[in-house]
Amino acid sequence: MNLPVGIAVLAGAVTLLKLPAHTTRHRIDFLGAGLAAAFSTSLLLVTEWGGQDHAWSSPLIIALLATVAVTLGLFLRRQATAAEPILPLSLFTVRSMRTGFAIQGLVGAAMMGSIVYVMIYLQVVRGVAASSAGLFLIPMALGMTAVGLASGRLVAAGWSQKTFVVSGTVCASAALALLATLSTDTSLWTVRAAMLMMGLGFGQLVGQLIELIQDTAPAHQLGVATTGVRFFQTLGSALGASVFGTVLSRVYAARGPGGSAGGIGELTGAAHQQALHAFVSSTDVVFYCATGVMILAALLATRLPGAAARAQKA
Repeated sequence: MNLPVGIAVLAGAVTLLKLPAHTTRHRIDFLGAGLAAAFSTSLLLVTEWGGQDHAWSSPLIIALLATVAVTLGLFLRRQATAAEPILPLSLFTVRSMRTGFAIQGLVGAAMMGSIVYVMIYLQVVRGVAASSAGLFLIPMALGMTAVGLASGRLVAAGWSQKTFVVSGTVCASAALALLATLSTDTSLWTVRAAMLMMGLGFGQLVGQLIELIQDTAPAHQLGVATTGVRFFQTLGSALGASVFGTVLSRVYAARGPGGSAGGIGELTGAAHQQALHAFVSSTDVVFYCATGVMILAALLATRLPGAAARAQKA
């Protein structure tokens, strides 16, 4: 489904988008990009393997942790000395930007975690087919679209972007808290309502948070500020899916029969029912964790400046 849409967007960009020509040549910080990739990959492998596939004290995990520390240190050094860094450290001197980056990472973690584990709950616990489970994302998409259009118009009319970032994180927190109450027989309309609330929350964040960062970024760093937002969102999404997966596995191993959620479908009778209840309680823990992540994002949102000012310093 994405390919035809992507081709249409690409064709439109090539034929319709007219940008002013620039003669200034720039140097791409390939070393900085490589160090960022090495740091991110090592960190994700630690969260994915640590305590699950490999013990925390295993040589592999220790080596990965050392790699995380070394590559992060080298990346920060590179960004401080490179002529044209991919993520200038000067961006973090702007309060709204460093706060916005942190919020974007937290939102990415909570958003990805909520989508993934709602889908898993529907398929494993409620027996909803994978194709039908995807339909439960429609309320979320509708909510994001409606509130995204409305908030954009209101900001253009003079409303503060901070208002929508705060209300968006609060609304998403409430939706995650509602998902944390799921049981084996919760009405599926409750799940749809929670996904609608999720869309109403994230719809306020997706557009307004990046616009706030763009408005406060120095003009010559607008591009790297925008890609910085997406980097923290992507990193947060990957970490959220990985960490929440570890939480789910560890909680189920302590509560459910068989020790692994992967074998639920092979159980029958009372053992199957026990496994389903253990799995639901495990997903509830995941949603409680995601709620905590979003509450932290809401607290950070209250620290954003009330009105965006370009290059406002802390």
